[in-house]
Amino acid sequence: MKEDIILKRRLSELFQLVSDEMLTVYDTPGPGDWISLTDHQIGILEDNGNSSEDWSGVSVLRDAELDSVRNCVFIGEVRIAMIPCEIEGRRSDPILRSCRLENVEVLPGCRIESTDLLRNLHIGEGTVIENCGRIVYEQGSACGCNIELELGVETGERNVPSSPCLDTELASALSGGSDRDNNLAVYQSYLDVFVTELKSKKAGIIGKACRIQDSPVLENCFIGSRVAILNSCAVRNSTVLGGGSDPTSILDGALVRDSILKWGSRADSMAIVDRSVVGEASVVEKHGKITLSFLGPNSVLAEGEITASLAGPFTSSHHQSLLIAARWPEGRGNVGYGANVGSNHTSRLPDQEIRPGEGMFFGLACSVKFPADYSLAPYCIIATGVTALPQRIEFPFSLICKPFRSVEGIPPAFNQIIPGWGLSDNLFAVHRNEMKYRSRNRAIHWKPGGDIIREETVRMMMTSIEKLDVQSVKEIYTDADICGLGKNYLTEAHRRKAIETYRFHIRFFALDGLSGSPGELSEFRKCILEEEFPGATLEKLLENLSEMQDKITESINMSIEKDHTRGCRIIGDYADVRKRGAGPNI
Repeated sequence: MKEDIILKRRLSELFQLVSDEMLTVYDTPGPGDWISLTDHQIGILEDNGNSSEDWSGVSVLRDAELDSVRNCVFIGEVRIAMIPCEIEGRRSDPILRSCRLENVEVLPGCRIESTDLLRNLHIGEGTVIENCGRIVYEQGSACGCNIELELGVETGERNVPSSPCLDTELASALSGGSDRDNNLAVYQSYLDVFVTELKSKKAGIIGKACRIQDSPVLENCFIGSRVAILNSCAVRNSTVLGGGSDPTSILDGALVRDSILKWGSRADSMAIVDRSVVGEASVVEKHGKITLSFLGPNSVLAEGEITASLAGPFTSSHHQSLLIAARWPEGRGNVGYGANVGSNHTSRLPDQEIRPGEGMFFGLACSVKFPADYSLAPYCIIATGVTALPQRIEFPFSLICKPFRSVEGIPPAFNQIIPGWGLSDNLFAVHRNEMKYRSRNRAIHWKPGGDIIREETVRMMMTSIEKLDVQSVKEIYTDADICGLGKNYLTEAHRRKAIETYRFHIRFFALDGLSGSPGELSEFRKCILEEEFPGATLEKLLENLSEMQDKITESINMSIEKDHTRGCRIIGDYADVRKRGAGPNI
């Protein structure tokens, strides 16, 4: 019952947020502000090449400047303000030329030229529309809402209806978990009310200060304020929420269909957004294609394909790759060039799926077979060229790579796993990722979570140590010996090193809490300190913290130095173009 109340409160906030934008007409003049044309005004319009079968349906605001209305056709009820306005401190003068308008309201300061047809629209003040084809709206459009997204499997078991209020946390709760059916029913009840009101609107909204240029088709859409649609292929049955200083945009051949683009997002350079939700401040570009999916905030999909997936914040795919049937709400990961994360088809049904962990890195040309669950292995790396078998991995910060050597008794398809490798040998990448998440957040309605090494991931490390504490020491271990290794083998040397690595970072996490006020130390950190440093004074604890900070700095520097040394050995002018001490580009 408590969970229901929390969900309903959250849904009320989310739907109110988008209702304020989508279901409110922007600063429209009242009926008494519009006046019918005088005979003199009709004469001016006709002398300038305009026509209408019934001029009584056309009205203007007082002081309308009709000399700038030329070669237009008016059909039905048309309201044209034709007075200037001020947009962000600049005067915007009205122009209306070479257009066909049918049941349209044009507010002050709009510049609309050379557009074949505008029908059933409310156009906000200061908007520019130039060199376009059909911009039309029909009552009853849902503007891309209530489309069934396939968030984690293609056969429908995790479907979630789309809406502008859908965010990563909500999409996760609606696509999985024991309370899914109840959560989905509550969400659908809110969505039905919203969609009913949206469908009742007689006119489509184009918000104020938009730019729509050189685009052939825009139909049955909601377009928020300050949106830019420039040289798009087509935008159909979609919602484009308005941006602020960083406007939402659809550019250069992009196709958006039956979809929702949230604040500050962008579809660019022949991208295809089809029956999907693109999260706040995210980008789909360079022929990237997203279908039946949700892409979380601050993410980038370029050239690759995402299908039937829930991809959380800061998910990156900068090159040709495939991500399909993935439920990845934590996001923060990377899909490398040529990665095939998508053997979801058994030849019987495409009913298989993957659950990547937070920050997972899929290396170049790797092939990941389904079903697979890495949710308890955050910041796991699958190395270049690895074929990963169906499996469940439960060790955070692991490296899965091709075997260093063949091992008797181990199936040849098995890979090698090195738990904790991301902390022991790749710590610079962990710290670089933390800096990226803090510095690259452009979303306003979503805020990044905590650090990578936090209570949640530390608890996973503690569980990993328990699993690695074996009763019988061997040279080689498999999942039969240590649960959570998946279809991989672990060497004794790497087992010992993993325990040492995990314990070091558990201890450092607890000590690092002393950097603030010791009185504000969490109970979780206190318990670790009492267990790891029994009887230690505050002075001694701070001394240990300082020593561990030095070791972490040394580890990060060694990571950078290793790359620099190798680069200099291979590339002749490597050192010349990389200035030492300047720091890496994050």
